[in-house]
Amino acid sequence: MKNIFTKVKSFILSNKWWAIAVSVVVVIILIIIFAKSKTTPIETVVVERHNIKEVVSTTGNVKPFSDVDLSFETTGRVSDISVSVGDRVYDSQYLASVSNGDLLAQVEQAKAGLKNAEANLSATMKGSTPEQIALQESQVEKTKIDLIESEKALNDTSIDSYTKSDDSIRNKIDQIFDNPRAQNVELKFNINNFQLKIDIEQGRANTEALLTSWDNSLTDQNISVDGKSKLAKDNLNTIKGFLDKVALAVNSLSTADSSLTQTSIDTYKSAVSTARTAISTAISALASSVNQYKISESALKIAENQLILTKSSATSEEISSKEALVDQAKSVLDNAYAQLAKSVIRSPINGIITSIPAKVGEVIQAGKTAISVISYGEYEVESFVAEADIAKIEIGDMASTTLDAYGSDTFFDTTVIKIDPAETTIDGVSTYKVTFKFVTKDDRIKSGMTANLDIITGQKESVLSVPTRSVYALDNKKFVNIVDPQNPKNITEREVKTGLRGVDGYIEILSGITDGEKVVASPSI
Repeated sequence: MKNIFTKVKSFILSNKWWAIAVSVVVVIILIIIFAKSKTTPIETVVVERHNIKEVVSTTGNVKPFSDVDLSFETTGRVSDISVSVGDRVYDSQYLASVSNGDLLAQVEQAKAGLKNAEANLSATMKGSTPEQIALQESQVEKTKIDLIESEKALNDTSIDSYTKSDDSIRNKIDQIFDNPRAQNVELKFNINNFQLKIDIEQGRANTEALLTSWDNSLTDQNISVDGKSKLAKDNLNTIKGFLDKVALAVNSLSTADSSLTQTSIDTYKSAVSTARTAISTAISALASSVNQYKISESALKIAENQLILTKSSATSEEISSKEALVDQAKSVLDNAYAQLAKSVIRSPINGIITSIPAKVGEVIQAGKTAISVISYGEYEVESFVAEADIAKIEIGDMASTTLDAYGSDTFFDTTVIKIDPAETTIDGVSTYKVTFKFVTKDDRIKSGMTANLDIITGQKESVLSVPTRSVYALDNKKFVNIVDPQNPKNITEREVKTGLRGVDGYIEILSGITDGEKVVASPSI
């Protein structure tokens, strides 16, 4: 044995390059044998039929189905607010009102006019007596007196409108100007908006001419009371527009960017606010007087027509005329009610009061938010869906929804009710707002909650499918690797057409393979 080892050693030392070559070949053979012994079998799946459900997942926020900011349709002083924040209210429930005593009086007057018209119609159909004729004549005289009084009131209101305008401009606003009554009028301070400064200075020069012309018209006998009231309305609106611009300039002042003291700035702001309130009050008072004057005119015409009919024998035409007068009186009453309704706020929905910016006693402008209401029990979810998924979603799609407040095991059914056609860019990404409505009312739902939605965009039953990971794409086509059942090592590539991509990891196969075939589970591309 020792002799053999000695001979091998001697051979290796004398033929060392051949020994190295033989050793390398032996190592390579061993590596190949080892690798083959360690080769992992190819994982395959059988093409089978599954139920496929496609889902788009997104998040959103719960919002009230209706969110309404309520305001008065007429300017006035808030006289009553009957609700508080947090109160539940109902459709058409009274919430608040501004002072409306004059409007209530107009309603009562219109009611009386309607009753009178109806009584006259009844009397006409029965025939007139001397007493009735005398009564109608007295009614005509009364309405004439009412018209004279309302005409005088309208004239006084027009004069008062001028007085308030003169005081607002020449006593309140002129303190912010140099040479306020001259053509070279200038603001006493600078503002950043140069065009606004020019508009205000030109506006002051224009209002000076307006006030002078207006003053002359008040004593002009050739101008009717109606004409003077129309002139007053136009002038008040012009002055209101001028004061709005002045307010914009004054409210932008600060001691940091002007030479004015804080006391001067506060004085200017107070003067502008007082002037604007006076003009708003004048506009409201003039509108009320004009309305009363029109009602008195209408009442006189009705009374005069009624007297004519009373003195004559009733005919079918006269009866029809009396019926028309009743209809006219109803229209006057409807108008009075409409004017009264503008002074009252009623809830348009069943909901909850969320805020009340208005305060009792303050003068509030028409159109300014006084009370805010959100719907009670009816909520929706707003979500922003990525561009890649929006094409899958349609109106009416159902969504399984959870709310963070109640965990992932509590579900609420929702449905898609609106998809915005225009994109909304969020952090540089194009999204589309989708609105969902809760199918069932639930007291647990609150505004502002975070919602998680799984939108069911498509589902099919018993369709050919394979795991999504079995399908790969090349050159805008999709393929799977088919395993030969007779020779598992024989794998061929085959093009397929796919359909729905299921939430469970399977994808629908429309064509290319058949039921029972085997495909590579995770092909290497």
